[in-house]
Amino acid sequence: MDREEAARALELLRKVTAKARDDTALENWGLIWVFSAFSNGAGFAGTQALFSRGESTPWPFAGLWALVLTVNGLIIAKLRRKNASTGSFIEQQIWSLWTIFVVALILLAILNYILGLRPLFMAPVACLMAAMIFAAMAPIMGKVWYIPTALWATLAVAVALVPSYPFALIAVAWFFTQGTAGVLLDRRRRQRLQEGS
Repeated sequence: MDREEAARALELLRKVTAKARDDTALENWGLIWVFSAFSNGAGFAGTQALFSRGESTPWPFAGLWALVLTVNGLIIAKLRRKNASTGSFIEQQIWSLWTIFVVALILLAILNYILGLRPLFMAPVACLMAAMIFAAMAPIMGKVWYIPTALWATLAVAVALVPSYPFALIAVAWFFTQGTAGVLLDRRRRQRLQEGS
């Protein structure tokens, strides 16, 4: 194989990798994120309502988020089946990152409760963890994902400085971030389908 053939093979490999990345995100996560923006946003709004009501035991929060995660699971199962998910390496990475985020949030809530910390201590840490997950997505999905990284890092500081309604702010930010990303991904998928037809 000469140098020119090697360069062509490398370019083909880059295109295939980029296509696999885009196909996975566009076909499997756009609509899922749109619907999950509503369920997750409602979950954070419900969390704020429980805190505002003075709830201090973990069980109402656990019940609320068990319901949210169940709804999310049903959304994912339905839409992935509809889109005939390929289960590619890239999709597994995205799935893994957000699963880690959910597990880390649950563990954070438990540790917060065990240590007797003020419940609202959790909000800035949750924002920082979301920023970290978006930052981890950027090398996989594209540099544009550093934008929500910066937004969530900024929100972590804002929530710490103005702690009156932290989970209400998170609910709005989550709905905006996940919903916007989902709409943009789904729009690109539809454009590609139109171009293909």
